[in-house]
Amino acid sequence: MKALVLEDIAKLTYKDVPDPVLKQGEVMLKIKACGICSSDIPRIFKTGTYHFPTVPGHEFSGEIIDCASDVDKSLIGQRAVAFPLLPCGKCNSCLEEEYSRCSDYNYFGSRCDGAFAEYLAVPVWNIVTFSDRIPYTTAALCEPASVAKHCVDKGQIKNTDTVTVIGTGTIGFLAALWTRSMGAKKVIVVGRNEKKLEFAKKLGIEFTINMAEENFAEKFSEIMDNNGSDVVLECVGSVSAVENSIKFAKKGGRIVLTGNPEGDISLNKDIYWKILRNELTVTGSWNSSYKSDINNWKETTAALEDGSLDIAGLITQKFPLEKYEEALTTIRDHNIFSVKVMFEI
Repeated sequence: MKALVLEDIAKLTYKDVPDPVLKQGEVMLKIKACGICSSDIPRIFKTGTYHFPTVPGHEFSGEIIDCASDVDKSLIGQRAVAFPLLPCGKCNSCLEEEYSRCSDYNYFGSRCDGAFAEYLAVPVWNIVTFSDRIPYTTAALCEPASVAKHCVDKGQIKNTDTVTVIGTGTIGFLAALWTRSMGAKKVIVVGRNEKKLEFAKKLGIEFTINMAEENFAEKFSEIMDNNGSDVVLECVGSVSAVENSIKFAKKGGRIVLTGNPEGDISLNKDIYWKILRNELTVTGSWNSSYKSDINNWKETTAALEDGSLDIAGLITQKFPLEKYEEALTTIRDHNIFSVKVMFEI
């Protein structure tokens, strides 16, 4: 099969590799679409994966074309997405079904080969099927959409709440769309890129704030009627984003930190004091929930099926796998507008 193989930092090669071999409990996915995550960019160009060579890619959808002998053959021909985390199943977190907290997990696309490829063998436990009402490219957004749903759930949002989302990346937009679909009173998207803030309005987000403008604090107060936000969802992972989360939250408000930082995060004393004096609740959110009673993946596919979550518009560019250089340039070149760049395989 053809695959994109990361052989060293910044050395990505489109080449023939052996087809995956099914193990017990697995299905074979013919990959139809795979999104390029923002985390894939430093992984490819700066830090590398956990070993070389590795096939990246963890936001994928495909068709089940084969099953191991111990797997129900009726799955063949069905469309599916896959929770990309492979938990150990033995640690305390796994026994509590908190798989994102697993102490010894594997992960498609970083710790083991992922879906920048034509085929991938996946444990049937990780599979969530969906109907042909959902295009494969839209279904490949289930991974970031499930991460965003987990973030939103951590905010315990009510229909009387005002919610501020900091960040205009894929997760930020998805968090805003989830929040709006859940009936929040008011949703504000905050960022520094005017084109992306205009894009947010096209997605149906009424209120946006550009933090690059000098009067952004005044604009926030005006939108909020001089009150802070009940819930702030931080989806960047920078010092300024965390600081503004604390500034934007009302007294007694809730902050959910989701952004994955590239460097250290430090807070000055006056900012930190606001957490104490305003009695803010600060919660971390990591990955998504895949529990038997709360499964963000099944929630996402259900919302896509019934149309309550419309996210196809987040895909701004599609490329075949062999055009990977153009796809990665599209993401890295700030002169090119992009939100989600997708491989269509």
